[in-house]
Amino acid sequence: MNVHTASKLDTEKFRKVYALVTGGVTAGERAAAKARAEVMAAKAGMTLKQAVSNLDAKPSAKPVNFFEGFDDWMEQKEPGYKAKNAAARAEREQVRASGRREALSKYGSEEAIFQRTDREQNLFAAVIGLDCEQAEWNAQDGTSYPYMIRIDGCGAGGYLWKLSDMTPAFVEAVESAYPMPPNLDSILAEWIVWRDLQNLRELFHTEWIHYLEVQGRIVILEARLNHQPVASWVDMAARMAWWNIRIDRELAPSVDEERALHARISADHQILQKQSTARSGRRTNADKRADVLLMLDSNPNLSDREIARLVSVSPQTVNNWRRRDRNPC
Repeated sequence: MNVHTASKLDTEKFRKVYALVTGGVTAGERAAAKARAEVMAAKAGMTLKQAVSNLDAKPSAKPVNFFEGFDDWMEQKEPGYKAKNAAARAEREQVRASGRREALSKYGSEEAIFQRTDREQNLFAAVIGLDCEQAEWNAQDGTSYPYMIRIDGCGAGGYLWKLSDMTPAFVEAVESAYPMPPNLDSILAEWIVWRDLQNLRELFHTEWIHYLEVQGRIVILEARLNHQPVASWVDMAARMAWWNIRIDRELAPSVDEERALHARISADHQILQKQSTARSGRRTNADKRADVLLMLDSNPNLSDREIARLVSVSPQTVNNWRRRDRNPC
């Protein structure tokens, strides 16, 4: 375990996190809050007990909140604003409560939901040999669970955002934990598994984040979804589905990312054209029909012109098959 220079404990932030340790609604929320509190204490060079003792100190002055009074101002501008917001919050909580009930019915307990999956265990085992800094969080039954604060010097703040945030050794360990999916379709499928697990655990603890080694795996998957050449039209459909997911997550690409996407899709298009030509010397009408239907099935929101550009047919051909798909009779 590494020894790092202790940082100053943010007492007020720690106070809010620790309040969930004792006052969290669910066992999972309390356990996750305790894990977060232990990380904050460890970064400040303290045990959890020492950090808690600091809470007896007089709270620091409350910082200026420029949004204070905003709801009152909006209520004056739009009578009923507060009630509308309260109703929206209540509706969101009802959805979350319903999701929790369904999850508990399926998995049996919160402990089962937060138990490491086989893939999580494999990833943890793969990185444990690196230069790691660990902490532990304790479940309601007293069981201690280790997790990583840093891996090979990476992960300050508990987050990984891009491939350059990881060292080559970290990348190699994560990729070798279990086989990497070979094509874009299977890469996207694994990414969706991690997304669904995140959503599941967030039902019980809204601030849940994946373990650091899992974040590393997700970063690698996303890099491949962005840059790995396609091997088939199924891969092309997966790539377009991935970009639709990015749009739905409101991750607007930068100008450079837009250019890179255009270059990637153009190169993918050439790969698929060469494959079609190699199969039969030329693309048959059946080939074109199959390509159009695949894109319509996986990316129905794309325009006729965009699909036509991707699969090298006329927009009218796409429109004809779109109408037939909607009205099979």
